[in-house]
Amino acid sequence: GVERLLGLTQDVTSRNQAERELQFRASHDVLTGLINRDEFERRLEHMLSSVSSESLNHALCFMDLDQFKVVNDTCGHVAGDELLRQLPDLFHKVLRSGDVVARLGGDEFGILLENCELDQATVIADKIRQEIQDFRFIWEQKVFTIGVSIGVVGIDQSASDMSRIMSKADMACYAAKDSGRNH
Repeated sequence: GVERLLGLTQDVTSRNQAERELQFRASHDVLTGLINRDEFERRLEHMLSSVSSESLNHALCFMDLDQFKVVNDTCGHVAGDELLRQLPDLFHKVLRSGDVVARLGGDEFGILLENCELDQATVIADKIRQEIQDFRFIWEQKVFTIGVSIGVVGIDQSASDMSRIMSKADMACYAAKDSGRNH
C-alpha cells in the first residue's frame, strides 16, 4: 500500500517536473537560458495592453552584437555559442530586477524595461553598451573585443501595435550600427 502510494507520488512529481521543463524549453533559448522571441513578444503584447489602461511608460531595447561574426568565422560556432552563453551575466549586471532580456535569434537580443521613461532607458542601454565594450572574450589564447548596437524606443499610450514597435526598435538599432557601430 505505502510503496504503491509513494510510487504514484514520484510519478506525479516527475511528470510535473517534465511538464515544467517542457514549458521552460518552449519559452526559453536553450543556449543562453534567456527567454526566446515568442515569449518576448507575448510579454511585449501584455506590456502594450497595460500601457493603455495604466498610463505607464515602458521602453524596448533592440540589440545586435557588432563583432559576433568575427568570433564565429575565426574560431567556429562552438566559440560563438560560448560567447552567447556569457552575455546574460553582462546584461544582468546592469538591468533592474523587473527588466526582461531575451535572445531574439542569432546575435540579436531584446530588453523590455517596465515602468521606464525613454531617457532612463537610454542610460540603461548605454551602460549595457559599455559593459559589453569592456568585456573581453577569450578563446584559445585569442582575445576578442565585441561591441553592441542598441536601438531604444519608448512604449507609451501612443504605442499600440507590436510589429510597429519592433520595427521602430530594429530601425533604431540599424541606425546605431550605421553611425559607426557600438552606439
